Amino acid sequence: MVREERLRKEREVNPFTDIWLRTRETVRFVIERKSTKYIILLIVLTGFASGLVGLMNTRSADREPWAAVLQALITGPIGSAFGYFIGAAILVLVGRLFKGTATYPEMFKALVTAQIPQIWLLPLLIIWAFASPATFFADRMDVAGNPIVVIMSLVMAVVSIWTFVIVCKAVGEAHGVSSWKGFFIVLIPGVIITIFVVIIIFVLFASFFGQFN
Repeated sequence: MVREERLRKEREVNPFTDIWLRTRETVRFVIERKSTKYIILLIVLTGFASGLVGLMNTRSADREPWAAVLQALITGPIGSAFGYFIGAAILVLVGRLFKGTATYPEMFKALVTAQIPQIWLLPLLIIWAFASPATFFADRMDVAGNPIVVIMSLVMAVVSIWTFVIVCKAVGEAHGVSSWKGFFIVLIPGVIITIFVVIIIFVLFASFFGQFN
């Protein structure tokens, strides 16, 4: 009976909707039951969304929206895939400090799955790019207060914040630890990278201004 109930619940999982509130269950479902083809599909869709976001605020309102969408569809998934490959490796290594047990393939699947909320932005971003390219590509300072920009900024902020929460839960599930430990596993690399960048910037500035002494 227990096994039958578990299988019934697994059949009911829809990663595209359940990732929002049933994160750990959804991540485990994808890790154990979804194929490589499914993960590739997620990479393409999440990368497409990331590519479109990357084209915002580029001050290129004179370009054709279809060209921007095509560019995002081609370059977005490539950049996202690279990020997932590197990110999964880092999170596996950091997770060992918290006695995490995730393998690289498990973490890779978990990380990709955690980005599903970004896919929900795709229709909105595409419509925005075609309907109002002047605001989509514009410098945010130039269109501050525009209703479309305000609404989309709020929507994207909410989705981004919740995606971070989902990533922490997904990492925790992959490693077999709590979501709080997942939070620190995600946080530590970010802090280290930030410190490293600050040090580099400080050294470059010190070297630059040292030439005038």
